[in-house]
Amino acid sequence: MFKSMMLIPHEKLKDWIKVFWFLEGLGKGNLIGCQKIIPDGCATVFIVLDGEINFSIYENGKMTRGIYVHPPVMNSYLSYISDNSYFIDIQLNPSVFHRLFNIPVDELKHTMYTIEELSINFDSSFLERIYKCKDDKVKVYNELNDFLIDLFYKSDFHKNDSICSINKLYKDGDLDAFFKCQNLSVRQIERNLKKTTGLTPKSLSRIGRFYSILDYIKFREHNTEFKELAKEQNFSNHSHFIREFKSLTQATPESFLNINSEFPQYQGLCNLRQLKY
Repeated sequence: MFKSMMLIPHEKLKDWIKVFWFLEGLGKGNLIGCQKIIPDGCATVFIVLDGEINFSIYENGKMTRGIYVHPPVMNSYLSYISDNSYFIDIQLNPSVFHRLFNIPVDELKHTMYTIEELSINFDSSFLERIYKCKDDKVKVYNELNDFLIDLFYKSDFHKNDSICSINKLYKDGDLDAFFKCQNLSVRQIERNLKKTTGLTPKSLSRIGRFYSILDYIKFREHNTEFKELAKEQNFSNHSHFIREFKSLTQATPESFLNINSEFPQYQGLCNLRQLKY
């Protein structure tokens, strides 16, 4: 049994951090649960506080307490999580990881990296501070915000037109509008985006549209009209919509409604909230 929750970061972080995803096991470590993970298009800073986690898609995917980084993926995959696990997934908006750490995302392998392996210089006391207050979500939330606000501002990190246009593509999936606002050739745009996000413009657009679909389903659940949704999201036809949804979840839209408890990210989206800072 796992409790999944997503928290909206502080206003100062909204252009850089998509969400904090908390997944907490409610057992004693005797069982291993299999969870289905769907792609989110984000490079992620992954904090393991308790238990043991193994992501099937990554080499060296086994993790215990520590701070890790993993690149974005475009396929759903299985995770094997002990029932006493507790992790926090800091989902960075596309291109933020590259700008913050100056690491080309397209050069990262499909593996879990420790922050030491990538020479990311985090305050060594950060993990311990989070661990000490792990049972108090408000305190953990404040620690995350304080640490990240300090990190971004020390790095003289600021919003620019490139980040804004990439975030917009990620949120609304409008590929035509994205290309129109760029003053580069298609090849240059694709090369730059691959370097900074690890994904192509088309892949980011697909993810953006997919999460719009999940938001739609979240609010309507079994009242969802999938043919109407396919039309709203500009799919060429209903079959195209089903193929796209299945390619990202390994489930048809209709079956997803019946098995969505197997997808902890979706459960987290359904439990999205903002805490007082």
